[in-house]
Amino acid sequence: MIDKVTIRNFKCLRDVRISLEQFTVFVGPNASGKSSILEGLHRLCSFFSDPIESPFVMQLPGASPPISMEDQWTQARTIGSVGPVEVIADCDGKGYRYRTDSPSSMRPHKRTDQSPRGGTPSWDGQGRGFNPDMNSESWSQWRPSPSDARPLPQSIFLRLVASKLIDSSPNQIDPTVMAPDGSGLHSALANMALNDPDSWQQLQENLRGIIPTIRRLRHTKTSMSQHAALLFDTIGGDSLPASQVSEGTLLVLGLLAAFHAPDRPNLILLDDLDRGLHPRAQKDLVSLLRRLLDTNADLQIAATTHSPYLLDCVQPREVRMTTLGDDGSTVCASIEKHPRFEKWKDEMAPGEMWSLFGEKWLTEGAAAS
Repeated sequence: MIDKVTIRNFKCLRDVRISLEQFTVFVGPNASGKSSILEGLHRLCSFFSDPIESPFVMQLPGASPPISMEDQWTQARTIGSVGPVEVIADCDGKGYRYRTDSPSSMRPHKRTDQSPRGGTPSWDGQGRGFNPDMNSESWSQWRPSPSDARPLPQSIFLRLVASKLIDSSPNQIDPTVMAPDGSGLHSALANMALNDPDSWQQLQENLRGIIPTIRRLRHTKTSMSQHAALLFDTIGGDSLPASQVSEGTLLVLGLLAAFHAPDRPNLILLDDLDRGLHPRAQKDLVSLLRRLLDTNADLQIAATTHSPYLLDCVQPREVRMTTLGDDGSTVCASIEKHPRFEKWKDEMAPGEMWSLFGEKWLTEGAAAS
């Protein structure tokens, strides 16, 4: 499990240090860095996902020709930054790091907190780095990542789009897998129904637990192609196509498809966890996530939300709040760092505290990451 992550000079994340729980929820205003934290973490995990063949070149949507890993990070560099983009994860006591080059070779490298005072780092190379002992503060512990280094958990960053979830066209890369935006949902579930009926039945049971109006899911061939398309049998009617069910239902189904996938990642990053869901459904969704975490010790979830109702369903230690400082960079801290948390923790749930106190306290010197 990833215990801590540090992100520097990536989008609005000029320098944030965040501790993570098995289930961590980020809350804050729009454009305050919540999704960027998940994205930075996902990029790092993706870079370490294969210890032998790292994805030095990746094809991004709309990018032609393929864009290099270095360019991907560099293009997301914080405006005005003089240091490299850097992401560091502490996973089970070991350190994993990716760093780009500095914006200008004419500028000296901005020494990090791990650099020994008055000394020169033994290795300050860009790219992938590994530290076998994160308990040591010595920069000299860092080395270029060896090919046999234990990889970070495999991750998926879900940013589900309703129009993609409705489309019955299969994922162009792998028709048996749903893409992070929801593309290929229908064909992925058809493959599950055919090859893993136990998971298919469990998925439907979990869906009914959150959306009680759903009776069952079926597949049919579309009239325009041979693609498998989902049909929903509900309390109000049978054989409803995906275009006639609610966005919230589709988003929950996409989330469950990722959890029940044959090669489920160990780190699932969810953007807008509450989107389209009634407060009661939000509570039921969190209860389901709890059960999945309890039965899968290797599973870790980090999500963003804008819902105080969802926050009321989690523990204070699981809540991270974000806002922007005066310089436009992200400030992030646990809700437990609020100066009046000890006074109010037994009287208020996290959602109530957020609604009452907001995020202004983060920039008033009260928060320590």
